[in-house]
Order: sequence, then structure tokens, then C-alpha cells
Amino acid sequence: KMLGSSNGIWRGAKMLEQLIGDRKIQILMVFVTLSIVLITFRGISTGLDLQGGSLIQIQTERPLTDEEMDRVVTIMDERLRGGLKVKDVKLKPWGDEFVLAYIAGVDPIEAGKLIGKPGQLIVKIGNMTAFTGDELTRIDPFGYEAQFDNWGVPFTIGDEAAKRFRDVSIATNFDVVYMYLDDIEVNRAPLSSTLQKELASGKIVKSMVLETGSKDEGMEEARRIEVILRSGALPIKVEMVGSFGISATLGEGFKNDAMTAGLLAFMGVIAVIYTRYRRLELVGSVLITGASEIIIIFGVASLIRWDIDLPAIAGIIAAVGTGVDNQIVILDEILLEKGKSIRYRIKNAFFIVIGSWMTLIAAMIPLFVIGFGMLKGFAVTTMIGATAGVFITRPAYARMVQLILKK
Repeated sequence: KMLGSSNGIWRGAKMLEQLIGDRKIQILMVFVTLSIVLITFRGISTGLDLQGGSLIQIQTERPLTDEEMDRVVTIMDERLRGGLKVKDVKLKPWGDEFVLAYIAGVDPIEAGKLIGKPGQLIVKIGNMTAFTGDELTRIDPFGYEAQFDNWGVPFTIGDEAAKRFRDVSIATNFDVVYMYLDDIEVNRAPLSSTLQKELASGKIVKSMVLETGSKDEGMEEARRIEVILRSGALPIKVEMVGSFGISATLGEGFKNDAMTAGLLAFMGVIAVIYTRYRRLELVGSVLITGASEIIIIFGVASLIRWDIDLPAIAGIIAAVGTGVDNQIVILDEILLEKGKSIRYRIKNAFFIVIGSWMTLIAAMIPLFVIGFGMLKGFAVTTMIGATAGVFITRPAYARMVQLILKK
């Protein structure tokens, strides 16, 4: 008995050495290691339905051309990423009058303050227009002016705007300066006596400050206005017509349920494979390659900063399910076609596997290209998993099975 046990350990060690020394298995180990490193240092970004956040529906005042819609989406994206510092932002045109904004970890009211306003700045002296926001050449970071106990956004205007500001100041006898953002007065201030003298002498003044309020009240408004001015004015008026918030607590419940479903599905697959083949080492090889595939999917998602949400998790489950199906095809070809060489049997199995992969990719590409919301996340993780399976995990699995059966 002791001799038999020693022989079993020796054979097991020998097979492990052969597995580790195989080039295809080494490739799998490299990709799994790289994926773990990416996940560790870059993390995994979660989507709206797992992290919590907002879905906002925005309507334009008229149908837009493709160019106008692209401009609207670009400006809104800049405002959300710059103003709210969020990474998980997805803006999707819906027809030619609507934009849907998916924003993780942000209250819909706060997001609406940034993306629901056109952002058109108009500066008047008295009742005469001096310049507009389109003529700003530079916007500096907002700051606090202790001397005047005010938060403000410094900005610079172009030469023509500065000349017009000087001429209008003189024409209105240096009346009060009013600043309007989307027809709402955000600042009014008289011209100082020093500035009046400079303008009266013909001097051009380009640098100004849009003040937003005192130390306790004006900071958030200054931040919002800076973001709006930096992104530019929307080419059309927009209106926030609907919003839907998902709490972080609800998102955590979604995540736990999805992970439980995935684990149960994985355990069910293992049970079916053991019932069919009655060999633990074959079940182990499926478990190893399936787990490796999941790690690689998360690693690629971390690399490309793709958000993992519920549809993405569904795609991972679908990809692993397809992978297990392919592994059964490989195993059956090896076990049933005993009259032919092992090389021929594996080649024949991979002919079926690659055909299945090409069919799956052909089905997923339209979902990715024209997919909306959840369809895109499902398509991306399914394609990543299936592609990693065909070129990385399936070849390694075939070598594992070949060595196991040879033993």
C-alpha cells in the first residue's frame, strides 16, 4: 500500500511537471497572472446597477442633425466627467430628440444641474450686450477671493470682445455690469472707479471674474459655472424630462444576487460533467479553465476600463457556459474517436469549436454596434470570454485532457 501510494504521488508530480512545462498551459498561466495584476492595481469598475447612480432622460427642443447630436453628447460628457468627477458615464442618443445619461454614483438632481442647462453666458452693461460666452478665450479654475469674501470664476475674453466691452461701458456711462447664464442673472457689479478711468482712457481689459457668492454659499455654484463655461454652450435648449435613481444598497443586492447565480450555475455545470464522465481530474480541468476564463475577462475589462454591470455578468456566465460546451465537445472527440490519432481528434474538435466561436461573434457584433444599454455590456463580456477561450483556455484545456488520459 505504501509503495502504491508513493507511485501515485510520483505519477501525480510527474504529470504536474508535464502540465507546467507545456507551452499552451504556460500561455494560459501568463494571461491569468497578467489579469490578476491588472485587477489588483487598476481595479474593476462597476456599473450603474451595481454601484448605484442615476439614469437621466434629456429632450432637445427640436430634432437634431447627427453633427448637432454629437456636439450635445460631447458637451454633456465633458460636464459630467469634469464637474462630478465620475468615470462611469454613458451618454446614448435615442432618436434625434433624446439623450439618455447613465451615471454611476451620482444623484440625478446634481447631474441635472450640469447637463440640463444650455450654458449660454451673456454679459451686459446696463441694457447693452458687451460679449457672450462664445468669446471667452480662457477659463481659470474657480477660487476664493478673501479680500472681497467671494468665490469666483476668472476668465479672459478676446480682443474684439474686450473692445466692445470698453465701448459699451463708455456708451452706457459705466452702468452696472450684469452677467446672465441661460437668461438667469448670476452676477451684477458696478465698475470700479479705477477700471472706469482705464476704460475711458481707451485701455482694453480682457481679464474678468464672475463672482458667485460668499465664502459659505458660493463654492458649489462657482464649481458648476466653471465646468459649464469650460465645456461650452449647448447648441440647443434641452430639458430634463425624467430621471431614475438606483441606491447603492440596491446595487449591492443586485451584485450579490448575480454572483450567487453565477456560482450556482458553475456548480451545476461541474455536477453534470462529473455525472457524465465520473472522473474528478476531468472535472478539475474544467474548473481550472473556467475559473481562468473568468479571471481573464475581468482582467481585460480592467485594462479597457469597461464597467461590470448586471448584463456584463450575464455575458460572463454565457461565455463560461459556451466554454464548458466547447470543452465537452473536445473531451467527447478525444474519448469517442479512439480509432484515430489524438492529434486528429483534437484538430477535429477545434474545427467545431472555432465554428461555434465565429457564429457567436457574428451574433454579438450587431449587439455591440447598435446595442443599447444592457445589450452592449452583455456583448462585450461574451466576446471577450469566447475569444479568450478559443485562443487561450481551450488549447490549454485540450493539453490537460490529453495528459490526464495518457496517464
